[in-house]
Amino acid sequence: MKIGVMPEFKLLAHDEWCRLRDIRLSALRESPDAFLSRYEQEKEFGEDRWRAEFIRGDWNIGILEDRTVSLLGATREPGSPAHECYLEYMWVSPEHRRSGIAIRMLTVVLGRLRAAGVRTVFLWVLDGNETAMRLYKRAGFARSNYRQPLPSQPGRTEERMHLDLG
Repeated sequence: MKIGVMPEFKLLAHDEWCRLRDIRLSALRESPDAFLSRYEQEKEFGEDRWRAEFIRGDWNIGILEDRTVSLLGATREPGSPAHECYLEYMWVSPEHRRSGIAIRMLTVVLGRLRAAGVRTVFLWVLDGNETAMRLYKRAGFARSNYRQPLPSQPGRTEERMHLDLG
């Protein structure tokens, strides 16, 4: 990648659930330890499950030279207030890591959320993922020291971080 070249960041359209599926499966295959879920599990999801996943939020991708190089979801759980959301599925392709794409994508997505009236953004970081922790702190997120155990991975926890968009 050329220094200083940034991808175009766009939202996936309502009919692009297949694209979300393909990017997510690629991310799980390429970075299995970065996510709670596993490729083997999600590759078995059918169309109905992927469509349900898609409608949980807005799915942002970064495109560079006609290739998807990043993914970030801004989602809501059922019953959550309209002024709150979660960020999840953050992924940058290996050849573009440490290039500034992740912080730029966060900046763009947080700007969109602020413009849409979102006031509080949450995310979860796996304990031990110091790279992600530094990225989110750089973007303004604060640690909560609220951790939850991961039933699917005994002995591991994740910490919730938050950002007040004002």
